[in-house]
Amino acid sequence: MNIKSIITFAVIVLFSTPLFSQQITKTNGIYVDEKGEKYSGVYISYYPSETKEAVYTIKNGVENGSVEFYYPTTEIMEQGSFKNGQKHGKWVRWSINGDKLAEANYKKGKKDGKWIIWDERGIKRYELYYTKGKKTGIWIMWDERGQISNKKQY
Repeated sequence: MNIKSIITFAVIVLFSTPLFSQQITKTNGIYVDEKGEKYSGVYISYYPSETKEAVYTIKNGVENGSVEFYYPTTEIMEQGSFKNGQKHGKWVRWSINGDKLAEANYKKGKKDGKWIIWDERGIKRYELYYTKGKKTGIWIMWDERGQISNKKQY
């Protein structure tokens, strides 16, 4: 085999691999492979337009690790993580233009910790706190000029 044949073969193998990849489905909240066994690995979902919608880390059939969601136009929309199928840790959401819109924290699937929300112009609008899914602490709200407009104790 000459070098041109080897390169051609390598290119065909590399670009045809997705055609032969595993078929992963989510059944009753569990990711399974084509044999019905719990899947572990990276799972990528796609929009009907075939652009990437989300990239999940799956372990023993459930979300466990990082996840990223994308706009149909391919920009990142949201990034976070799961632990045993529940939201856990810091989550961040961006606008389609790449501006940060929100930072949120979860623990075992419940809102927990500081949350910050910005408007589409980048002005901080809310600072909120949760403990085990319940509102707590002092919540602060800002107006469209960035001035504190309200505070509420929980």
